[in-house]
Amino acid sequence: MASKKTGKKAAPKAKVKAKVKTKAKAKAAPARSKKSARNVNPWTPADEKKLKQMAGKMSTPKIAKALNRSVAAVTFKAFAMRLSLRMAKSNRGRRLVVAKKK
Repeated sequence: MASKKTGKKAAPKAKVKAKVKTKAKAKAAPARSKKSARNVNPWTPADEKKLKQMAGKMSTPKIAKALNRSVAAVTFKAFAMRLSLRMAKSNRGRRLVVAKKK
């Protein structure tokens, strides 16, 4: 299919459409990043102080609930503050030893 004026072959329509679609996708990508903004609740000095007081004394899920944050957020912040969330051996949820009946 040569055009009458230039004598060159015209590009197949399917390839032209594919190029247009890829350009449209490239333009649409930045718009998606604006929608995925995270909900971030910054740590206040009071929150950090509470975390220091509760670390090692309460379980991580209980600390997270008390601070109204996720377990992952509490764990990460404790790591950043170089705090250990591991509880003492006596408080680690061990089962009670039940005395045997005589």
